[in-house]
Amino acid sequence: MSTKKPRVQSKHGCAQCRKRRIKCDEGRPDCKNCARRRSECSFSIYDPVPISFLARSSQAKGPSSSPEGPVASIPCPTFLDYLSQDELIIHFPEALRPRIRHLLQHFAEETSFTITHNDAARAAWCAAVPQLTARNVFVLQGTIAISALHVSKHAETESEKKHFRDIATYQMNMGLIKYREAIAKVSETNAESLLAFSVSATVWVLYTTADDFQALLHSNEKGQGLNRDQTVGGLVATTSKILRTLRGVLVVLVPCWHLIASGVFKDVAKRDWWPYAMPATPDAIKDDKRLKDLESIWMRPDRPYEYCFDALMQALKSLREDFARVSQLTVTDNAPKNRYGKLVDWTLVISWPIQLPLVFVELLEARQPEAWVVLAHYAILPAKVESVFWIKDFASNLVSTAALVLGQRMRSSIEWPAEVVGVDLDKLYSIHRTKA
Repeated sequence: MSTKKPRVQSKHGCAQCRKRRIKCDEGRPDCKNCARRRSECSFSIYDPVPISFLARSSQAKGPSSSPEGPVASIPCPTFLDYLSQDELIIHFPEALRPRIRHLLQHFAEETSFTITHNDAARAAWCAAVPQLTARNVFVLQGTIAISALHVSKHAETESEKKHFRDIATYQMNMGLIKYREAIAKVSETNAESLLAFSVSATVWVLYTTADDFQALLHSNEKGQGLNRDQTVGGLVATTSKILRTLRGVLVVLVPCWHLIASGVFKDVAKRDWWPYAMPATPDAIKDDKRLKDLESIWMRPDRPYEYCFDALMQALKSLREDFARVSQLTVTDNAPKNRYGKLVDWTLVISWPIQLPLVFVELLEARQPEAWVVLAHYAILPAKVESVFWIKDFASNLVSTAALVLGQRMRSSIEWPAEVVGVDLDKLYSIHRTKA
């Protein structure tokens, strides 16, 4: 008989020990096996920050102190109302489940406000996540990722912020693996799951790329020595990444719209009440005239027709329509604000980039000036959303990028959006020394 000592696998050990099928001492922040091998322990991704921080961050965002406004009077059902939490998070080691439960609770109570436009849509989303997770676990991973990002925003120390950003990164990357497999074959059985993860990916990309924008925009200030072309190239690539991510949801929405509009996301997708695109106020009429006048940049007697004009016209027409709708969905100055400002439905401001023609995105990537002028004017719309954490810097980053792509010679073409979103063109051009 063999005298070899049997290998004992830890039921609740770290991911690395379970993979190697060895006993884990479940030590924190790293188990002894991982510490000895100098490998990253999965426990360190979750455990350095006490769970009490989540409760503390939730209390800090109460009705009286939250910069994001008071919590809605109609409570959002928690995941426990639809599915046992133990069943929902069964794929996680037992030692990590309290942390995951708190993040899911944070999503239900806070983060869900930032991806939906009213209480009915928010409740529908909270109900949909556990249902869809039963079919596709990447839905849960995307949900945890954006909740962790949201919590990181309220972290009191850099270590806490990094901790929750690490959780978000790990969960998003794990979700992407299965999502990429599923998106290759969209069907009735996975369309709603793909939509849910696509929204999480959009939140992820917009929030995390804000750091990339700022690093590039302030590279000269920090003495990193990037030349202008390197800076602009990085900014253009980051902008393209965002727009292509936003457009990615069309892969699901176009073939499966009727299914989504009548399924678990019907209260999220329903937009029949959006008004006809007609400017509603004197200021809105003035804005529409300014937008229409952009045509003169490429439609003029001394410039022959080019096929790219079609994409520019389509993008501008759609932008004018969304400006008009926003004017009708904006409450008057004396009316009470909702959680996100004066817009009745803030999600309208994301509609335009989702529907952009791919040719227009390619024009931006090729740094065609006219396309960047139109994009800079679009930035006025997300600037109207006051307290959605993942949209916060989107407008100013777009205008700043457009300014550097266009240079000072075309400064006058974007002065209006720069003023509206708060970009100081004098300072920007001084830092990056663009040529006149």
